[in-house]
Amino acid sequence: MGVDTDNPTSDIQIGRAAERLGVSPNHLRTLEWEGRIPPARRNFNGRIYSEFDIALLKSLGVGSRPRKLKRPEEVLGG
Repeated sequence: MGVDTDNPTSDIQIGRAAERLGVSPNHLRTLEWEGRIPPARRNFNGRIYSEFDIALLKSLGVGSRPRKLKRPEEVLGG
């Protein structure tokens, strides 16, 4: 039995998350390493994302190729 990718509560592997954002998995890893996006959760298979994580990354500008990404505090109002 595999992970249900249509279930919004299921974990999404980095490759699928990157595909949905229109970037490469390496781009997500680089943004995380540079501290430009919040660190992803991890499991024994690597980085995992939720629907909320993907929505947050989209709102930060990941995938739209902006000149400058927004900071998480700007989006979350913190």
